[in-house]
Amino acid sequence: MMTDEEHQALLAAAEAAHAEWVPGHTSMTDLDPEERRLRLGYTPAPDEPTLEQREALAAGGLGLAALAGGPALPQAIDWRDNNGSFVTTIKDQSSCGSCVAFGTAATMESRQLIVQRTPIGTGPILDLSEAHLFYCGNNAADPCRQGWQPDRALRFATNTGVVPESCFPYTSGNQPCRPCDDWLTKVTKVGGSHSISNVNDMKRWLSTNGPLITCFTIYEDLYAYRGGIYSHVSGQLEGGHCVSCIGYDDAAQAWICKNSWGLGWGDRGFFRIKYGQVGIDATMWAVDNFSTIFVPPDAPSAGHKHAAGH
Repeated sequence: MMTDEEHQALLAAAEAAHAEWVPGHTSMTDLDPEERRLRLGYTPAPDEPTLEQREALAAGGLGLAALAGGPALPQAIDWRDNNGSFVTTIKDQSSCGSCVAFGTAATMESRQLIVQRTPIGTGPILDLSEAHLFYCGNNAADPCRQGWQPDRALRFATNTGVVPESCFPYTSGNQPCRPCDDWLTKVTKVGGSHSISNVNDMKRWLSTNGPLITCFTIYEDLYAYRGGIYSHVSGQLEGGHCVSCIGYDDAAQAWICKNSWGLGWGDRGFFRIKYGQVGIDATMWAVDNFSTIFVPPDAPSAGHKHAAGH
């Protein structure tokens, strides 16, 4: 739990760095250090850049993007407010390193709403099972502590598909792969996906096609983020984390992201982060299309699927 002394030290560090974000007590700072780290879960594979290499790539890519030409892009996009909302409700991964599944499912959910042109409130909402993605798709010996990677999650979503939440509700902590009996008739399958490593291409995709999966380095100070535009100011490296990037804002020089730490952190679960920071834009992953979409006939069409903590 963050003490008052630690809070004051973080406030001083943020002020000294002229940071544009507000640190304070959150649902994450209320946890002990080990519990916080259990809420991460991106572990780069041997064939991927390390977290440190991702940070260097992001910082370098930002400079190259500023020099690049090409078609003009919108100054900002936020899929929560783009002729309707195409962003589903904040969830909470709780004490398991399943962030990759949450970032992937959130991006798939938004992409489906956009493809079918059904903003929230105008049609049924696809609520995908992070449990099916993570506990069936991740073959690590201890998935909750070993984490995962977006390209592996997308491969499972393409080859096997993902069932609705109602078919395999999420519970944190390693679970056996036990979706509902008729799960094969209820999958949503990704038809194609690809990675993007150019900042302008990320913005182009976001402005026309929807959210992207992205991963970055978590430092201790982010646990205390309560709003504003995050940039790293203090604290040690904690690990890797993945989320859904739902937009950007050139005036603020920031990406807009949806996290999976519940409503008690950040801006009710969302956050903004400076371009080039902590590896956020080294690589992002796009869901191109779907080969199969299954939306349960009784799926809700209201703005909230269920409580953030499952």
